[in-house]
Amino acid sequence: MIIDPEELVWEGYESRMLSANSIEGLLHFQIRQQEEGVQLLYEITSRQPLSRLLEGRKIQAKEIHSLVSGVLKVLERMEGYLLGENHILLEPEYLYVEPESLQVWLCLVPGLEQDFPEKFGKFLEYLLECVDHGDKESVILAYGL
Repeated sequence: MIIDPEELVWEGYESRMLSANSIEGLLHFQIRQQEEGVQLLYEITSRQPLSRLLEGRKIQAKEIHSLVSGVLKVLERMEGYLLGENHILLEPEYLYVEPESLQVWLCLVPGLEQDFPEKFGKFLEYLLECVDHGDKESVILAYGL
């Protein structure tokens, strides 16, 4: 996956921290300098974007729990490296998962500044849209979140 950071301040602490460390749950990236600017190349091998994985199917309570707790675990690991959650792209097309285990991999973009609580709320709304409304436990969990 390639992201063009355009006007983002990508040269900084986050870039150095991510290039020097492999943090479980964060997609590893390389910086590629080009005449047009800089590109961030993310390693997504064997992972699928959540949006593609949930295309045309409904999710159950177990999967909702796995996805939400996976995001929270990655955020906890990030704290140990002093990385902020406001740099995370939490849209379903940038949240990658292992198809079999549903292990979550987040895309951190150095220099990006977003309102994480707002983005997390939109992520939960997305999960609510994908929930199996015929399964009472799934609906209660999704609305509770």
